[in-house]
Amino acid sequence: MQFNRKLPLLALTGGLVGAGLRAVQLSTAFEPETGLYIPGSLCGQLLLGWLILLAAVIAAAARQGQHHGSFEELFAGSGDLYKTILAFTGLLLAAGGAAWLAVELPLQFQQAQAGPWVLALELPFGVLCIAAGLCLVGLGAALSRGTLSQSHALLTLPPLFWAAFHLLVAYRQYCVSANLALFTLEIFASIACVMSYYHFARMLYGKPAPRRFTFWAANAIVLSLSDMLGYALNRLLGGTAVHWTTASVVRGCCLLCGCAFLLAELFLITSRTFRVRRRRETDRPAEGE
Repeated sequence: MQFNRKLPLLALTGGLVGAGLRAVQLSTAFEPETGLYIPGSLCGQLLLGWLILLAAVIAAAARQGQHHGSFEELFAGSGDLYKTILAFTGLLLAAGGAAWLAVELPLQFQQAQAGPWVLALELPFGVLCIAAGLCLVGLGAALSRGTLSQSHALLTLPPLFWAAFHLLVAYRQYCVSANLALFTLEIFASIACVMSYYHFARMLYGKPAPRRFTFWAANAIVLSLSDMLGYALNRLLGGTAVHWTTASVVRGCCLLCGCAFLLAELFLITSRTFRVRRRRETDRPAEGE
């Protein structure tokens, strides 16, 4: 059986269209003086409708493909492009973690009541960014050889913890804001990223569910591209209604790096054909079960 080969291109195309809609939304649906969202914005409704429609299409496409392949058969690649993408992705994520610590920590320590949050979320997030990036480099090197040891399997955990802390940090920074339309995309992109890395690691530590990986990975790519590229395009076009902090830009770039790894693996898993294994007579459930 084979996964739907259109999934990676669908995610990329959907993310680019979403970025265009997001850029227009940021330019027209927020008050220039206050940055508050204008209820009933047409572009905001179009963006929401597009993302919901795309999620439904991705769900239908991700249902294709049923197999019993191993982790290496699913995610290992030997091409130079594959190794280069994973190496740069990991190094950029690690650099993003270092930039986060350099930018966010001094700012947080200037605030009188920021100490507990720094120790609980901001500092671990930066450290996990660096750890996850280095683990992606190591994991890519191991996968390029086609075999994984028990120690290599542990490399799937720091990226999962990083994605979870990304969600926590984003929620902590936005939970007191009533401007939901400004940060909803990042929250959902973070959720999809957590689920993607969970199902990626689950292939080694639990019951495999590769179709769920393809669903969440494609949605993480769509949402992160729509949010980050939409903001970048809005700024290039001269938009001034919404302005992110430097820390928010760094955090968004880290999310893009994490999704670039997912995109590379999504291209791999959808490019392969797996043999269907028939269940043996002894594997069939007894009558009445």
